[in-house]
Amino acid sequence: MDAGRASPGFRAEEAGGLAYYAPGFAGGGGVRAAFSNRRGGWSRGPYSTLNLGLHVGDDPQAVLSNRASFCAALGLNHRDLVACAQVHGTAIAVVGPGDRGRGAFDPGGAVPGVDGLATDVPGVPLATFYGDCVPLFFFDPVRPAVALVHAGWRGTLGRIAARAVSLMREHFGASPERMLVGIGPSIGACCYTVGPEVAGMFAQQFGTAAEVRPHPGDGEGGRLDLALLNRRILEAAGVRSEQIDTAPWCTSCHPEEFFSHRASRGITGRMAAVMALE
Repeated sequence: MDAGRASPGFRAEEAGGLAYYAPGFAGGGGVRAAFSNRRGGWSRGPYSTLNLGLHVGDDPQAVLSNRASFCAALGLNHRDLVACAQVHGTAIAVVGPGDRGRGAFDPGGAVPGVDGLATDVPGVPLATFYGDCVPLFFFDPVRPAVALVHAGWRGTLGRIAARAVSLMREHFGASPERMLVGIGPSIGACCYTVGPEVAGMFAQQFGTAAEVRPHPGDGEGGRLDLALLNRRILEAAGVRSEQIDTAPWCTSCHPEEFFSHRASRGITGRMAAVMALE
């Protein structure tokens, strides 16, 4: 665990027999937002047990049962989930009632070519999937509007978090100053080693703020703090620091709790971030 990332706002919750994690703003009404762990489902083998990703080779029926249970715990219908293709880019799509169910039963039906979703329509649940990358939850409680974004290293390098802030302002009239953001569990700088090429790109893009930390035995690369970088991108985009909740858990440090592509060194399941306006 990277203690520098901790924030008291992100908390563990339990409902319907399942544990999950939620940003602080999800407890005040108006929005439902949660990040799953890997415990409490029906998947087996490397996907044990609450795998929510249909695209990783698990039994589809087990995944759909897992999705139904997780959504039910949140008071949502898994049949309405709107998912996106997650291509490790920076595009974000605005969705509405007509998009309900896209990617809910077939990953081929997900919104193509994007790594984020946004809506101002109540009852349209957004879903993104994770095995180490950074989940970003956005909420303007006054407008109201939400966005859910998948930020890997490529998306972070391309400042997808700032793109989400701009999109919410342009499409919904949401204000960065009012915006509440949750940075969910992801791989920490304690575990995320990168090679010299990636380290160099971040140093060029972010300068001394790149948070590429040299570490004995890591060679010419370093260790990258994606969560902290996304926080700094958000602050530069106008989001107030005190309105950003950062989860303290590293997905690679806790393989009993989270699916981690890095820790598994192979086939593994996926957690889900789910968000919907009430």
